Amino acid sequence: MLNRLDVDLAANLKRVQDEIAEAAVEAGRQPSEITLVGVSKTQPAESVAALVQAGLGHIGENRVQEALDKFARLEPLLAGDARPVRHMVGHLQSNKAGAAVSLFDRVDSVDNLKVAQALGRRLPADATLPVLIEVYVGDDPARPGVRPAQLLDLVGQVLEVASLRLEGLMSVAPLEVSAREAFAQVRTLKENVSKTFPAVHFGVLSMGMSEDFREAILEGATEVRVGTALFGPRRTRF
Repeated sequence: MLNRLDVDLAANLKRVQDEIAEAAVEAGRQPSEITLVGVSKTQPAESVAALVQAGLGHIGENRVQEALDKFARLEPLLAGDARPVRHMVGHLQSNKAGAAVSLFDRVDSVDNLKVAQALGRRLPADATLPVLIEVYVGDDPARPGVRPAQLLDLVGQVLEVASLRLEGLMSVAPLEVSAREAFAQVRTLKENVSKTFPAVHFGVLSMGMSEDFREAILEGATEVRVGTALFGPRRTRF
């Protein structure tokens, strides 16, 4: 039976799904066009399992070490349930590439060639890893993400890493501008990438989190990364 926590999480999932559907309709799109990734940073494996059992098909983690521990606890909790698609959504260092390819189905946060090449080297023979390039359109020099001026060069370089399948862009809205404005900039960047590399299908635009995913959908997001709206406040331990 579902416990009280599971019922609350299931209700949160339904509410977020409804809001995604409303935003999609407002944008003249189909709700099925948008993938919901539940970002479980600091959240326990039990909460992740409850949401997966309630219908969440994609989960995201920000840190390799946390994912390593949590996924090991998650497997027996899910038992015969469908395994969720696992996204790496946080900043990835090249020395964690080996662990990342063993843990995740997708890496949504590639922001430099060194990381891309490290992922490619650590993949098993004949394996392919879907990736997104993280782009940052703000002014904070400390934030991860390739800057717009270097984006096309990085896309071309990543496309040469044969074992990676580049599928689109990911972005986090900077604090100093409106989220809607930032998402519009990223959408334009994706359109420019598609025009520059017409033979490649860049179908994924991952942007929007708990506080701004509606604006992201209105600007063309195909993937939203939602944490607190699903799980509640972050915890000090998972």
